[in-house]
Amino acid sequence: MRVLLGHTICIYLAIMLLSFACLPQHSPHLPDSTQIEKMYSDGSNNSTNFTSSGGSGLAVSGEPGYVGDTLIASMMVTNSGNSTGSVSLIISPISGDETFEGMQTSISPGSTREVSTPFKLALSGTNNFLWRISEIEDPTNSQMQGNFSVEVMPSQTIDLSIDSLEWTNSDGLNFDASISLSNGRARGIILEVFSVFQGSNLLLQSIQIDSDPGRRTITFDLGHPSADEIFLEAIPIGWQPSSYSINSYLMNVSEPAVNENSISVEASFSPERPIPGSRVMVSVSLENMGNYQAQSGFIRVISSSDQKILAQTDVQSVSPGSNLATDVSLPNWPASDSVGLEIQWYTSGVKSTNYYSLETENSQEGLNLPFDILAAAYGLLAGVLIILVGTFVWRAVSTRTPSTSDLNLRETKESTKTQSKQEKTEIQCSYCDQRLMVPHNHVGGVRCPSCSMEFVVGEQDKPSHPVVRSSEDTLNCPECDQALRVKMENRPAMSRCPLCKTEFMAEAEEA
Repeated sequence: MRVLLGHTICIYLAIMLLSFACLPQHSPHLPDSTQIEKMYSDGSNNSTNFTSSGGSGLAVSGEPGYVGDTLIASMMVTNSGNSTGSVSLIISPISGDETFEGMQTSISPGSTREVSTPFKLALSGTNNFLWRISEIEDPTNSQMQGNFSVEVMPSQTIDLSIDSLEWTNSDGLNFDASISLSNGRARGIILEVFSVFQGSNLLLQSIQIDSDPGRRTITFDLGHPSADEIFLEAIPIGWQPSSYSINSYLMNVSEPAVNENSISVEASFSPERPIPGSRVMVSVSLENMGNYQAQSGFIRVISSSDQKILAQTDVQSVSPGSNLATDVSLPNWPASDSVGLEIQWYTSGVKSTNYYSLETENSQEGLNLPFDILAAAYGLLAGVLIILVGTFVWRAVSTRTPSTSDLNLRETKESTKTQSKQEKTEIQCSYCDQRLMVPHNHVGGVRCPSCSMEFVVGEQDKPSHPVVRSSEDTLNCPECDQALRVKMENRPAMSRCPLCKTEFMAEAEEA
């Protein structure tokens, strides 16, 4: 019984101990899971922690450095915190006031990125700098900082010069330039050539080169610029030359002279006899007979009487032994019987002039006659009246009733007209197609009242005349070669030259 009671008590105690162990334990020093989650939500997971990656420290690239050069400082930064943050690298020279700050670099948790900034070398010798990593969210936090030094050498020197210059008509302006760079690094340089003309600069050529220490020669071909001087300049690319450098050069130049006697200007006019107030086209021909280039210039058309400029136009350059043609328009021809003109060509500081005199074509308006036009009109009217009266009188006499007698009765007027009509034959003028009535038996020349030309009819049995054939309406006189017109449908036909009076047979030429 005692043994059973002891076992029961032991079992009861074991159950109590087990129940006590299973109850939750509350400690005032250790937070439970809810408290830990709350702590993280309150901001502990939003913190950043920037450190140098592997303790690598600051690195400087671009050495050796020269005064005026720009070097680059960089560092590998790791964010071991729980939030993304941004940092930048700041470089400050100890002996100067200028501060260099690079671009802001964003680094996510657990990531490592390079943070860099460029900085410039201002003094020769040993240059000491301070550096620090600045957190953008907390600029006052400067846990990563330090200093470094760089040995800086004096600036390199450029010496620029023009060694030889030549300007010929055939090859134009060309020169050799020398550029010398003192010992040190290879440098990038831009060479620019300007023409200086009447105080204005014009860029002619620009080239970029990588110059090694030492002397280098470069040739420039510039053609035929308008220039009094040539200006050459060397522009450093990303570096600063020494104050003792000669990086520009100015030289006087002179274009080959054009002789006034070696150029000429000629002109023709359309129309050759202009009407006052009309437009006249002047065709101008320029010739360069010399050995030098005639540079671009202009042409002027000037009135000789009052030296008034009637027209002006620009012209391009003319090479030796070459011609240039251009047109100049005169919009309003002067109102004068005779107009004197000067055609002038200005080029390369010289002038060539040619003189012309043109007669004006008088129009109907303002026609000056050497007699009184009213008196001439009266005379013309009187002449017409006299011709009309004479015609009426002639018709009255020619158509009067004939007299009769017992011995010989004359035919009546009507029978005479009928008989005359029956005895006449209708022919066609060889020149104007006018229809004519000639006696049936008439042989010889006939004059056309319409065109006043003469031709021969009824001579088929007479000795033959020269025969002229053509395949078109026009042909030439066999004697004087005068151009005549006999229509194809009227051939064969006898024709007569109005100049030399030669009669010939006009026939159609068979194809």
